[in-house]
Amino acid sequence: MDNARVLVIGAGVNGSACAAGLFAAGIDVTVLARGKRYAEVRDEGILIENPFGNKRSLTKVPVIDHLDPDDLYDYVLVVVRKNQVADLLPVLAQNRSSNIVFMCNNLLGPDEFIKALGKDRIMLGFVFAGGKRDGKVIRAIVIKSALFAVPFGEVDGKVTPRLKRLASIFRQAGFHIKISTYILDFLTTHAAGVALLGQLLIKHGCDTSALAQSKDDLRLFVDARREAFSVLRVLGFTITPWTEAVTEIIPAGLQIAGLRMLLNSKLGKVGCSHVSQAPDEMHRLAVELQILVDKAGIAVPAIRKVLGLVEPR
Repeated sequence: MDNARVLVIGAGVNGSACAAGLFAAGIDVTVLARGKRYAEVRDEGILIENPFGNKRSLTKVPVIDHLDPDDLYDYVLVVVRKNQVADLLPVLAQNRSSNIVFMCNNLLGPDEFIKALGKDRIMLGFVFAGGKRDGKVIRAIVIKSALFAVPFGEVDGKVTPRLKRLASIFRQAGFHIKISTYILDFLTTHAAGVALLGQLLIKHGCDTSALAQSKDDLRLFVDARREAFSVLRVLGFTITPWTEAVTEIIPAGLQIAGLRMLLNSKLGKVGCSHVSQAPDEMHRLAVELQILVDKAGIAVPAIRKVLGLVEPR
């Protein structure tokens, strides 16, 4: 058993799933939460309900509401919305922990993190769950299947001892991890799709069934995602994983049919429920996508139509 000390910043869906899983495996993990959520986790623990079967688990994880400069952890996992990261960077800059792992949607890469913390402290990763927080209950699917191994990596793509150790810690908790040498490509590809789908879901009141019924908006998503991949390629990214890249050659009609099935399914409804609770993050991702579009300088009429749905803030 690894004796690493781990801090999870954020007690939403993914922070809670991550912390509960690590704690149940005997890892020395603490959660940083604030306000009402801090009191809930402190007094009642982390309550996770699987929407498929409604099975619940309750985990009493140690929780703090602030991070002091001398609070040292082997890994600090930042599991918050992208638009919440900026407020955390000054706190992380003052803390002396060496390994800060950002696990959030991100279209603009790690430059903001590097500027605040230095490149040597930063690692990147993806998340393990999809769902929403309903009061004190996290209603979410926690992914622990070898078919959906979650990537983690270094900014420069190297495979380092600290990356291998992090992967080992997660694997002890039953999370399936793959060490990625192309983590920036993966995160950017994923976030581009989230930015587009998020705006279309918001247009339909975050009702996945309503979006599923709109053939025009599903076709708009298909066209906009293809344009987004062209933008990323112009900027030097590789579309990753291959299951995303292959959508560029799958006929639009088949993609629309598949999207309709997914959006009408319980899996799709649970997976997309985050959008209804994070319109601020969806706005941030849309702004980041616009930045990349402007930088690439190519014609993207479908993307511009989707981004035209974004209300100014």
